[in-house]
This record gives sequence, C-alpha cells and structure tokens, in this order.
Amino acid sequence: MEELSQLMESYAEGNELAFERLYELMSPRLYRFCLRLAHHRSDADDLLQETFLRLHRARNTFTPGANPLYWAFAIARSAFLTGRRYRRSRPEDLGAADDASSHQRLRTGDGQTPEGEARARDLLDLVRFEVARMSEKNRLAFILMKEEGLSVDEAAAVMGTTRDAVRQRAHRAYEQIRAAMTRAGWKDDDDERTWTAASTG
Repeated sequence: MEELSQLMESYAEGNELAFERLYELMSPRLYRFCLRLAHHRSDADDLLQETFLRLHRARNTFTPGANPLYWAFAIARSAFLTGRRYRRSRPEDLGAADDASSHQRLRTGDGQTPEGEARARDLLDLVRFEVARMSEKNRLAFILMKEEGLSVDEAAAVMGTTRDAVRQRAHRAYEQIRAAMTRAGWKDDDDERTWTAASTG
C-alpha cells in the first residue's frame, strides 16, 4: 500500500511517469472489482477505463497517505451507478442471465471432474449466482469485505455509509447465501470459511 500511496501522490503532483506503474499495480484487483459490479467483461473493460479517467481528473483531490486502491473502488462504484442510470430502460439484467446459464453449465458438467473439485465448483457457482441476485448495496458490502478483504471501516469509506450499515448489508448477504446453500442441500459443516474461499477462488 505504501508504494501505491507514494505513486499516487507523485502522480497527483504531476509526475505522469508514475501512472504506468500505478496502473500496473492497481488494474488487476480493480478490474476484478469492476467485473463483479458489471458482470459482462465488455462492460467491466469500459468501467475500468472510466474509473482511471475519473481518477486522473480527480488526482489533485487525493488525500496523501490514503489507499489509492480503495479510493479507486469508490470511484468505480460511482461510475457504475452513473452508468446504470442510463441503462435502466434495458428490459433485463443480462449479467444475471449469464450467471444463471453458467450456474447450470457447472452443475451439469462433463462427469469427468473429481468429486471434490466438482463440489468446490458447484459451491463457487452457487455463491456467484446469489451475489449477482443481491441488491447493489448488499452485493458491494459482500465483495468489499469477503472478496477484497477490506475492514468494516474501509468498506464504509468506499460505500460512503456507516459501519453499522455495512455490517447490516454484509449480514444480509451472508444470510442470503446460507439460505441458498440450505436449499441446494449443503450440509451444516459447509461453513462460512468454505463458501468464502469459494467466492474468492
């Protein structure tokens, strides 16, 4: 994080050369975050570029010592919500449909995958399917805390809300996934650590 912060401070001061390294370090996790928000790779590509464009325009407002990646998460979320307002006239959420079809493909499989690997893939697919169905705020709380490993305070800063609100949204997300696991016949010993690992796998 220290290197990222130093690079961002240098970039904010006008060092254009710092951007290349900043992009190299930030883009893998930021792209994964964009993909979880947007579902489609083409939309995630656009969102990533829009995020870096907004970051460039706002670089003079960066707070020295802050984590640039978490700041970029907040920018990406804002860009995603702005884009979604323009897409509300679309008749269906194709991202959810893609997750549903992927869910079916993984569960049918080709019969050649070892049982343990097949169970892990089924669980991964189940978690992704449920995450795609969540409200935007619950999904974001889950992604930030369980997939990106942010603390409650960090997630609250990205989401622009309170610690209690983040906890409540994350709890609703966990309960939705647990309920889906129960409906799918997963046993009680398939605990939170198991599906959390699957969700980040």
